[in-house]
Amino acid sequence: MKNQEHWKAKRFVRDKKGRIIGTYNHKIIGNAYEPVIRKYARGRLGDVGCGDVPYYIFYKDIVSETICVDWGNSRLDISHLDFEADLNEGLGFLESNSFDTVLCSDVLEHIRKPELLFSEMIRILKPGGHLILTVPFLYWLHETPHDHHRYTEYKLKDFCATNNAEAVELFPYGGLPEVLFDLVSKGYRFGNFPMQKPFFFFWNGWGKFLSRRRFVKKISERTKRTFPLGYVLVARKAG
Repeated sequence: MKNQEHWKAKRFVRDKKGRIIGTYNHKIIGNAYEPVIRKYARGRLGDVGCGDVPYYIFYKDIVSETICVDWGNSRLDISHLDFEADLNEGLGFLESNSFDTVLCSDVLEHIRKPELLFSEMIRILKPGGHLILTVPFLYWLHETPHDHHRYTEYKLKDFCATNNAEAVELFPYGGLPEVLFDLVSKGYRFGNFPMQKPFFFFWNGWGKFLSRRRFVKKISERTKRTFPLGYVLVARKAG
């Protein structure tokens, strides 16, 4: 990872007790991703489609090396990139069986040839290594025109079955309450409605309040298979 010493947490920031702070949306994603990343990230990690490497905060103390790969024309800070590449064309510049972990978070929906990239990420893994993959599902069009797909758990299982990989964990996160919260947040921002700061101050506070209610948690649990905000997959390469 280039310029590692200059990396700063931006999207996910912690308070003094180590809890993720920020918007309710960040908490939803951070609390879904962090436990899985910390459970499986080890050794030499390839962060594919890394952007400004927001998840480094979750794995930096448990891996031995980080290799960052992304497009060179990203609107995000790309000063940490080790390789600039068109991810639609695969990862031929990386050796087979050379990574213990590959992280690909909220990237696969932007890939025109997802089957190719998925197979390439498995290829560069060592036998027994883990691919940690996250994708949104009920989500607005973003980074257009480079927004091509949404995936169900069934397609993610199919990716594994056709690439000599075992889905050791695959679960939806969020549910109907989180989807509704996210839609209102994005709709208000997209509509450019007035009083943005007061609205989001209120809306994020309301989301945090409701998320602590037992009945809301029950609704989320009951509905997340049908109304997922997104999915988390951990796939282990056979061998």
